[in-house]
Amino acid sequence: MSTKSAICKEIFAPHDERMLGAVQVKRRTKKKIPFLATGGQGEYLTYICLSGNSILHTAADSVTSAVQKASQALNERGERLGRAEEKTEDMKNSAQQFAETAHKLAMKHKC
Repeated sequence: MSTKSAICKEIFAPHDERMLGAVQVKRRTKKKIPFLATGGQGEYLTYICLSGNSILHTAADSVTSAVQKASQALNERGERLGRAEEKTEDMKNSAQQFAETAHKLAMKHKC
């Protein structure tokens, strides 16, 4: 049995996960790492693995986050549009009052 098969069987299978890929990594450090079985001072091999569930959870989290951000942006835009509509209505009323006042003044000084 290969190392990758053993990792898949021992780590991923018990959690109903599927290993999509694994890469062997050789690491070197100046310090000796006492808890790892190494081939020499600070030299050891390890694997970086990618799981199907990790991708699905990350994708789901990304989609959820994007939907929440879009929803928040729409709510904020709606609030800004509401405020703009109120200001526009106020400006319209002010313009009408100004026009009426200007008309009255013009009529008063015309005579």
